Amino acid sequence: MSVVSTRLFQTIMADSGLQLPEWRIVMALPGNQPCSSNDLCTLTAMDAARVSRAQRRLEELELIEVKPDMADRRRLIVQLSEAGMREFDRLQAAARMAEAELLDDMPPADRARLKSAVARLFNKL
Repeated sequence: MSVVSTRLFQTIMADSGLQLPEWRIVMALPGNQPCSSNDLCTLTAMDAARVSRAQRRLEELELIEVKPDMADRRRLIVQLSEAGMREFDRLQAAARMAEAELLDDMPPADRARLKSAVARLFNKL
């Protein structure tokens, strides 16, 4: 599963210039923004140092906006910029296309079993 996901990720990310930690943040934000940097650690299953590095790079690329929380100035609030939303849409479409190509030769019953098996494995984590 690791090899398959890594190769699929490399295909999707070939022209984006993003690394996996940055991609995780971009993909986690749309349904969870605005959120704190600590929330991103939970959402992406990454430690604070990795989130911080990825967040800085995404900010340099102008894909996210990071602002102090007005209620608690110790917290940083993160959300996608307009460019970040466009990149999210592009990456999501590329991921769906790559998935469709990967599963194209698989019969529908096998696809359903695969989806069910992966969901069961994920739920055990």
